[in-house]
Amino acid sequence: MNALKVTGLAAAGLLLATAAAMAATPPALYTQTQATAGAAVFAQNCAMCHGADLKGVAGPALIGPTFAAPGNKYTIGSVFTEISQQMPVSAPGSLSHDQYTDVMSYILSKNGYPAGTTALSYATDMKSTVPFVSQAQ
Repeated sequence: MNALKVTGLAAAGLLLATAAAMAATPPALYTQTQATAGAAVFAQNCAMCHGADLKGVAGPALIGPTFAAPGNKYTIGSVFTEISQQMPVSAPGSLSHDQYTDVMSYILSKNGYPAGTTALSYATDMKSTVPFVSQAQ
């Protein structure tokens, strides 16, 4: 009887650990092509303030737990709205929709979100309620 209790507890613990790991795995929201294009747009329009490594210069860091910790309760939509409406600081809203989605894809990639087969789109990105929690350290 005790062996069954121990086995049952071990199985329950394994299920909880597996569920936690699955919940921590960020979704694939963009394509690698978008992230690659976003790196170039970022270098030209964003790196001077946010740093080539996204760790901040005159502007804040865009990578790591200081930027997107679970407690911040950021969503992809809230971050994307800020970027697309307020950046670059010298000319807010001056990039094309594709450039903004590419930059967001690049930022997601640097924060540990994997690339997938479905492209990020401006309209859906703006409304996304997917939590934005950096996986980068």
